[in-house]
Order: sequence, then C-alpha cells, then structure tokens
Amino acid sequence: MKVVIVGAGNMGLAMAKGLKSSGFSVTLASRANPKLQSLSSEFEIEIIDNNYNIDGKNIILAIKPNALKWFANIISGKANLIISVLARTNLEQIQTLNSDAHAICLPNIAAKNRASINPYMANAQTDNIEHILNGFGKAVKFDSKAEFDAASIISGCAPAYLALVAEAISNAAVRSGLKTNDAKAMTSGLFTSFATLINDTHPALIKDSICSPAGTTIEGVYELEKAGVRSAFMQAVNSSLTKQRG
Repeated sequence: MKVVIVGAGNMGLAMAKGLKSSGFSVTLASRANPKLQSLSSEFEIEIIDNNYNIDGKNIILAIKPNALKWFANIISGKANLIISVLARTNLEQIQTLNSDAHAICLPNIAAKNRASINPYMANAQTDNIEHILNGFGKAVKFDSKAEFDAASIISGCAPAYLALVAEAISNAAVRSGLKTNDAKAMTSGLFTSFATLINDTHPALIKDSICSPAGTTIEGVYELEKAGVRSAFMQAVNSSLTKQRG
C-alpha cells in the first residue's frame, strides 16, 4: 500500500520510517526545504506548492495545526483516506477535507521503531485505517472525543514524562558512581524489562512484589511518595489534557 505523509517533521519522519520498515511505499510531501531534499534517497518526495492533488491518495496529515487552513485551500481532488495526527484538532475539522474516509490519531515518536500506541477516531469503518496505523505500532479505536483526548495524552505526551524519569534515574546512577554509558545502559535495560512486566501485571502488584518488609526498595518508594511523585504525574496528565481540550 502507498501512503503519503504530508509534513516532514519529527513525527512525520518517525511514521515514515516505521511504515517503510513494515513494507509500505512511503512518500513524503511538503513545501520545498533542504531537509526534505536530504531525504530523497530514502523516500519518494513530493513538493507541495500552490496546488496539490490528493485524488485517490492515502494521506497522513502531519503538518502544524495552524497550517490546516493552508492545506485545505491548496488541495484538489478527493482522497481515499485522510488520517490527521494534528494536536488539538477534532474529527469535524478534518472532515472538511475532501476524502472518502477520515480519522484522527495521536501517535508518538516510537513510530520509527513500529512501537507507537495509536489511539484513533474515525468517521467510517475501513480496514485501511488500522492497517496503516498498525504499520508503525498498535491501533486502538475510541468512539468518544473525551476518551480519545485522554488516551492521546498517554500516547503522545506521557513518553516525555517517562523521559524525565529515565533521565533522573540515569543521573542518580552516575551520582552513585556508575559511568555515564553504564548508567544509560542500565536505565535502558530497566525500561525494557519493565515493559514485559506491565504488559500483563497491575502496577501495584509489580510494586508489592518488589518491596520487602523494611527493605531497600520500600525506602525509595517512601521517598517518592513523600515527594508527591504520584500526584505530580496525575496533575501532569490533567494539565496536558486541559491544553489538548483547549
């Protein structure tokens, strides 16, 4: 299947790499810029000027949200499918673009490793939507905007929260005497091993299975609870959600 990704920023490029490794034919489309030209050896390139024909194309729209009006004004024809990954943009706004089917999705940059979790909403039942989204991760469908917004914070924003956690743990390891490279390797391994646990075990059960009476782990957990880490994460999700819905 051929997919056109309109926009060659970090998210667009991450999806392009994931889709290509899944066997999709990928075209990057954007206004002319040096970065786009440098990718011509890896992807097909389309330069968008004052008129862009979308007829029959499967499009992932990965431009800036404030560029949506610009894109709507320059397109002609009717797309087969348009999937938007624009933040703070609802399905009704995307449905103003001429296409047989529309969807909104908020993935994350793990798409480049085909590991993004991809919440989405759609106005039509089509296997092509999930086929494309599963090409760079795992598609999860939601039927209400409220659910989609909450899920999108977990997929799109929470990786940045976890990056702060990873950086703090790595820095703490260096402070405790590990070399920087060793600290990074241990932190990376920690997240890899934790992913296998969280896949089928409740977080509270993981915590309880590690903490022994008067042990070293519960001392660290106590300090985190005393510092309000749990409430801080809950507030971070709420703040991002408020921004998303604003």
